[in-house]
Amino acid sequence: MPALEQRHSSALNQYAKGLLKPFKGKGEILRFRDELEDECRRMWQEAADFANQYNRIVVQADLWLKPHNNSGGRVRAVQWRDKAQKQMGRRLLEDALKSDAVPTGLKKQLVEIETERAIFNAKIAAATRQVDRLSRLLNDLEEIETLSP
Repeated sequence: MPALEQRHSSALNQYAKGLLKPFKGKGEILRFRDELEDECRRMWQEAADFANQYNRIVVQADLWLKPHNNSGGRVRAVQWRDKAQKQMGRRLLEDALKSDAVPTGLKKQLVEIETERAIFNAKIAAATRQVDRLSRLLNDLEEIETLSP
């Protein structure tokens, strides 16, 4: 199979979900943006579910997971918090992983949870950035339409 054909059948095409295919008009852009906005609304609840699922485990290391929305965005990223909810950030996880008070088995679980959290937050970022970009494109198209004679 020629290299070009192999690229078209790669795993990337399965995950791109149309991102790399050209839009044929404003209607397709609107539809895709709306689908992504629906996904963002679903991920809002998914963030809470993610935190709730793992807080029974991470609390054993005096940590907490909390969906956090610091910029009024569409979706809340899941962040590490201290048990008292006074500090936030991945540094808290790193400190727990260095601590002799946290058992090795729990440390392994924390690393697995962090991997899932990082992937989930990356998914959030990709979806919200794409929605923002499509919204800007739609605004640009509306401006262009007003220029038409």
